[in-house]
Amino acid sequence: MCSLSAANASFCLDFFKELSKVKRNENIVFSPLSISVSLSMVQLGARGNTAEEMKKVLHIHEVLSTASPGTKGTTGKCEEAGGAHSQFQELLSALSKSGSSCSLSIANRLFGEVTFQFLQQYLDSTRALYQVELKAVNFFNAPEKSRRKINSWVKKQTGGKIKDMFPPGSINCTTTLALVNAIHFKGQWATKFKEKNTRKMPFRLNKREHRNVLMMHQTGEYKLARRQEEQMTVLELPYTGKEFSMFILLPENICDESTGLEQLETAVTYEKLAEWTNMENTYLQEITIYLPQFRLEGSYELRPVLEALGMRDAFNVEHADFSGLSRNPELFLSEAIHKSFLEVNEEGTEAAAATGWLVVAGSCSSIPYEFRADHPFLFLIKHNPSKNILFFGRCCSP
Repeated sequence: MCSLSAANASFCLDFFKELSKVKRNENIVFSPLSISVSLSMVQLGARGNTAEEMKKVLHIHEVLSTASPGTKGTTGKCEEAGGAHSQFQELLSALSKSGSSCSLSIANRLFGEVTFQFLQQYLDSTRALYQVELKAVNFFNAPEKSRRKINSWVKKQTGGKIKDMFPPGSINCTTTLALVNAIHFKGQWATKFKEKNTRKMPFRLNKREHRNVLMMHQTGEYKLARRQEEQMTVLELPYTGKEFSMFILLPENICDESTGLEQLETAVTYEKLAEWTNMENTYLQEITIYLPQFRLEGSYELRPVLEALGMRDAFNVEHADFSGLSRNPELFLSEAIHKSFLEVNEEGTEAAAATGWLVVAGSCSSIPYEFRADHPFLFLIKHNPSKNILFFGRCCSP
């Protein structure tokens, strides 16, 4: 694996497939970038097996295997992660300087207990690599006030789309540190859909069931690729500036007892996803598009998914090693939460996500081709220059 984008895409698919086991035939939307960036900040303070598990879940060890000479350092595995963290730094810098007419903001913040002693090296590293500052709060004496302050910050950073990030009771007097990432994207289609063409049409849930939804419709020039082996069609919908695009992965057939996605979701790998969404050698063609308006929201507890993927020590007070964060030997992750929002309409797309980690102390052709997305499909929003996936999901029922 040769890049951070490859590692992020592999983590994205691992996370999606594990989440799908308990979210069968349900809508899913999440930001793999938000989760991976925030988990990488956590990993900076981890050591030993705790850090190794995180690197494997994030596929950071595969980035390291192809890092250029000189990036690994000579002081052991703790420093080896520098290659990946430096790539995260470069990615965040590139995204913040995006010249696209789309709006994208990514923010990181540490909220730390005012009386707790954090290692200065950890604070310096997170500031340099992730542009994150430590905000002192009083978890011990005013946990509820601290929770509201964090939630207010997340709401502001996500354009009001992510509210109540941490629910009541999630933060208490044992909370030591909250690491939070927030991402907000807003882009207009390069070619907008006309509202007058939107009308109610059936969306097939399977061969036996359907529901009427608002279906957008227009004919224009787009890039489309048909994958015969997977019986799937991929459509690229660029946003203004064409630095970002939404890709729709639409199965061509629906079986009686399925949503039409089972075969596709089983077959998808990082290599195939990269191939399917590579439109460099695909020519524009006239296509008639039918795409439903849809609005999805998600709220996920990350702990069971990450533990299933192999990240276990960080959540166990007896095995967690966060000695790179503080000299306190009893720190561990108590909660990890991800919330997301995505809305698609005639104008374009607005999407937001936030990820929060709570660290606690153990003590306390001439004929237009028709692309009709009238049955379940996968989708993703990708930053084309870096090939990084910002949002990924499944639309089963708009």
